[in-house]
Amino acid sequence: MRLRAKTDDCPIGLTQAMELWLGPSPGGSAFSSREELLRAWERGRDYVMRLWATNGRRPQAWWFLGDAASLGLTWPGYDRQQSYLFEHNALSETEHEQLLARWRRDFEDACLLEDAVARRKHLDWADVPHSLRRQWSAARRRRSRMVPEKAPDVASGVRGEEENTGLRPESNVAPEALK
Repeated sequence: MRLRAKTDDCPIGLTQAMELWLGPSPGGSAFSSREELLRAWERGRDYVMRLWATNGRRPQAWWFLGDAASLGLTWPGYDRQQSYLFEHNALSETEHEQLLARWRRDFEDACLLEDAVARRKHLDWADVPHSLRRQWSAARRRRSRMVPEKAPDVASGVRGEEENTGLRPESNVAPEALK
C-alpha cells in the first residue's frame, strides 16, 4: 500500500482527521462542539481531501459540513457515492477516467451473465450509473445488428445449412431405409 501523506503533515490531530473522514466513532465525537468541528474542517480540509477524496468517494465532513450542499448535493449513501458524484459532474478528471474504465469492465463482465437479474445485481453492486448502462447497452445492440449474418459460400455453391439439406445423400434416402 502506498502512503499518500506523512502523518506529520496533518494540521489537526489524527483522531480528528479520522473523524472528518469517517464521521464520529461509536464511542462519541473527538470534538467538544460543532464550532470545534468546523474549525478543524477549515484547518484540516486540504489534508483530509488529499487523503480520502479519491475513487469517487468523499469524506463524511465534505458531505455534511457544507461542501456538498454548496454544490446542491446530498448524501446518497456509501454504496451510491460514485455514481451520484459522476451524475452530478463532481469528480476530478482523473477520478472520472478511472471510474469509467472500471465501470466499463464491470459492464462487460455483467454482459457475460445469462440471467438478467444477476446482471442487474452485478451492475448495482458496482454502482455503474444508469446513464452509462443505457448508453453501453444501446451501443451493444447497435453492434450486434451490424454483425452480418453468415454469408453464403459462393465458391462451393453451398448456400447455408438449411438450404443444403437436399444436397446431402442421406436426405434423398427414404426414412425407412435409414433404419
